[in-house]
Amino acid sequence: MTLYRALLDISLPTIVVAVLGMPETIIGFLEYLLFLNMNKTQSNAKEKKYQKSIRLINTLDAKDKIDNIIKCLFEEFEDWIFCGFYIEKDNYLEISNYLSDKIPCSPIQMNGVCGQSLLKNKTLIVADVNKFTNHIVCDENSKSEIAIPFIKNNKRYVLDIDSKNLDDFNQVDEKYLKEILEKI
Repeated sequence: MTLYRALLDISLPTIVVAVLGMPETIIGFLEYLLFLNMNKTQSNAKEKKYQKSIRLINTLDAKDKIDNIIKCLFEEFEDWIFCGFYIEKDNYLEISNYLSDKIPCSPIQMNGVCGQSLLKNKTLIVADVNKFTNHIVCDENSKSEIAIPFIKNNKRYVLDIDSKNLDDFNQVDEKYLKEILEKI
């Protein structure tokens, strides 16, 4: 029997499954590709927002620069509900400059996201704040958070940003926010 004759004896759906796999697998794979493309598109949109913000920040003069940086970022990222700085005072953190939908907690202990970021001297990205042990709830609408420690004029600070969306922060945010912190 020739290959051609054998193929005639097999139905078309059988050939499709043999070549491409089960329909569920194909659909799952296509959904995965779509998910990857959406994440890349969202990441590109986020990067464009940061680049736009940095261009604006570069035009600011030194007077009120911190307030203007916070304002620029808070207005650019519509899902953020808090953007501000905490400064270390003794064994706690005290609010400094900020923009927020609600009045922030201050002073706060060192066991929350900001304090742990400062004590560990590393960026903390929390995808779901409700799963972070000792998370300090200042706004019940906060779902995710990024905290970046830094030193300015021999004082230790934390840039703290909260979002109303789960898993809203990643390495793109960390990269650009650190670049912005260098401009202070």
